[in-house]
Amino acid sequence: MDPHAVDDRSRSEQARPGMAERLWASLLRERGVVLAGSAMVLAQLGFRAWATLGSWFYFDDLAFMSQAMNRPFDLHYLFQSYGGHLMPAGFAAAAALTAVSAYTWWPWALLLLALQALSGFGMLRLLVSMFGRRPLVLALLAGYLCYVFTLSAGIWWAAGINQLPMLVALTFGLHAFLDHLRSLRIRPLVVALLWTVAGLAFYEKTLLVIGVYAIVAMAYFTSGDTPARLRQLWSTYRWAVVGFSALGVAYLALYVALSPDFAASQGGDNPWGLLTWNLVMVSFASALVGGPLRWESVGMGSLADPSYVVQVAAWAALAGLVHHCVTTRTSSIRAWLPLAFTMACTAALLVSNRAGAVGPSIAREYRYQPESGALFVIGAGLALLPLLGAVEQNQRRQGLVAPWERTRYVAPVVAVVVALATVSATTYVRSWHHANRTRDYLDNVRAALRAAPEPPPLVDAGIPQDLLWSYRYPENTYSHVFRRLAGPLRFPTASHEPLQMFDDDGRLVTASLTTARSMVATAGCGYRSDGAGDVEIPLDGPVLGSNWWIALTYRSREAVDAEVVTGDLRHRLTLAEGRHTVYLSAEGEFHTVVIHHGAGHSSTDGLCVSALTLGLPTATPPTS
Repeated sequence: MDPHAVDDRSRSEQARPGMAERLWASLLRERGVVLAGSAMVLAQLGFRAWATLGSWFYFDDLAFMSQAMNRPFDLHYLFQSYGGHLMPAGFAAAAALTAVSAYTWWPWALLLLALQALSGFGMLRLLVSMFGRRPLVLALLAGYLCYVFTLSAGIWWAAGINQLPMLVALTFGLHAFLDHLRSLRIRPLVVALLWTVAGLAFYEKTLLVIGVYAIVAMAYFTSGDTPARLRQLWSTYRWAVVGFSALGVAYLALYVALSPDFAASQGGDNPWGLLTWNLVMVSFASALVGGPLRWESVGMGSLADPSYVVQVAAWAALAGLVHHCVTTRTSSIRAWLPLAFTMACTAALLVSNRAGAVGPSIAREYRYQPESGALFVIGAGLALLPLLGAVEQNQRRQGLVAPWERTRYVAPVVAVVVALATVSATTYVRSWHHANRTRDYLDNVRAALRAAPEPPPLVDAGIPQDLLWSYRYPENTYSHVFRRLAGPLRFPTASHEPLQMFDDDGRLVTASLTTARSMVATAGCGYRSDGAGDVEIPLDGPVLGSNWWIALTYRSREAVDAEVVTGDLRHRLTLAEGRHTVYLSAEGEFHTVVIHHGAGHSSTDGLCVSALTLGLPTATPPTS
């Protein structure tokens, strides 16, 4: 036997454990990426749990509950246009939660947390499927989880029920769509379509996801010039083109038909330049480095207000990243097309819809670009790493070494960004928690109603404007908002008792009328009944509109069954003996109040009206 062969065999046997150990270590590293990513998602969920559970209902949340309590659950309710939003699944969720937990926040918060967890794990799954189990995937995931782009969606139910399902649809839908592009199987295409439909059921902006799919398919799964890529797209992915085109056209037709708020762009009247600057260079860029760190409080919300130092650092970091990718990779520019597409669409939507009423500062509010964080990390991954299974791969340029991409350099940068983003998020959340007075207001209303021995005579007024605009009438009225708050409510159209309202703090107070019209002055008792048993009280000016109330002071020698005509309304009531004041609702066009009580009383002056005031009720401040 050859001794050298024995020595070679011995050396081979000695080498096998080392190879096995390396394979096992590699396996652990790959599994470690998934485990570490899962731990990161759970850690972010813990932070968001503090933010979400510490929040409460605000503004549109009250409108959603009000509608769910007062409208029939039908197609008109589900497919209504709400501020330009078409969100049947969102209204269905609001109706279900209102039915079981009106004014109880934690079930609503749990839904937001579940959607945030789903989008976080969906992003981890998507990044691994796109780039493999690489350490850089964890850096990208950290950015998505810590950035403030989705923060308002996580603590405000009305925003979250739109935006979080869109992000879930993006992450899971793109994962399925990439599976279709790689395998040409129909099943993942159907799954991608279903995820997109699900997102559209919550938020019309999910339509942009179809554009993201198209860009990814064109940029990475075809080759050649643009005409050649279009031909390949049709010849290879025809079913996807037909399916998503049909879905997009059908949804647009549905949206235009059902949304009366839909209108042509009015961009010519709005500052495109300043709005785009605020959107991209101020809010978006500063968030990428953990900003904005500083916020400008505007009511409940906050606008990004980064310092010049943060802005310059963000611009430098973004420019440096793009330059590094261009100089070290073969095909990095196309990686940013999905992000550029959605940001251009966001700017156009803001200019044509929101900015006209609010101004260009609206672009500094992150809830108008919740998808930007997700598409940035996807774009950064595509700019640095090859997309698995793609026809055209983004490769490292030959002969170039990129030492700055090593873990010992990347990890500290990621840690700093995460720390800064946590500071930014914490500041925002604390401001939101502190500024929301909705719970205190409703707690006071509930306590006042429960303390009353019987339901008080309430004016069906609106709650304070900072809690819900009167634009949402009648959703903002007591009868709608308080319907299930604390037992039965009473809203008389005529009352012998003083009317009551809730002040801005939710305390029950006596209502007073801001005088708009009074009866024409007359001598003596006032206006007496004529021989036919009628009393006509002329006003000092015409009345037009609704929600008016009249304070009518009278004297009667006996109880009188009467009908009081206040414009379009007729009130049948008994006017008690003696001197009293009765409160009557009024609406329509009129200039005289008439009391019919019939003839045959003891004297023609048995009923006399001595004072009449018409106005809008206001909450009288309580005396100290």
